[in-house]
Amino acid sequence: MSAHTRYPDNENELLEKIKVGDKYAFELVFRNYYPHLVLLGQKYLNDRDLSESIVQEVFVQMWEKRRTLQIRSLKGFLVVAVRNRCTNELKHQQVVRHYEKVHEETDVEWMSFNENAYLNQINKVIDELPEQRRKIFKMSRLDGLKYKEIASKLNISPKTVEVQMGKALKYLREHLQPLKKQLLATMLLIMML
Repeated sequence: MSAHTRYPDNENELLEKIKVGDKYAFELVFRNYYPHLVLLGQKYLNDRDLSESIVQEVFVQMWEKRRTLQIRSLKGFLVVAVRNRCTNELKHQQVVRHYEKVHEETDVEWMSFNENAYLNQINKVIDELPEQRRKIFKMSRLDGLKYKEIASKLNISPKTVEVQMGKALKYLREHLQPLKKQLLATMLLIMML
């Protein structure tokens, strides 16, 4: 800066200097308004760091768009810009809180719905199987026994175990099909929340 350069208090002249890229004029505006704008942001957000960040973003955007900005009142422009960004931040935080709340509730609902409704229905359909078929199915799927082990314990042939398991699985597929569709619909609904 030369000794003859005069930096006026008139904001219109400062704006003209900023428009042509005068960094010193920009720095004067920044130093003059920054503390007041941070306090304004704090009133909205109750967070000094976030307020400082928002005010800095406003100044960065002002510098980047300095050639095209149509500013009638520098103070008015800066106050409105900070207020709008703070309002947008509050809306963003509200959306995030809503999403987190829905996600929490959905997880709780999903777990309880899954455990209470679906498992009860599956057990009900399994209990509808004829006694020997139910035993074979439970020994295979719940106890993890192989067909030969089941046959030995029940004193039947492995082929009988295989046939009974085939019939049990067919019955379960048929009777749990509506439950499968309901489960898929519930999952889609939860994903859309």
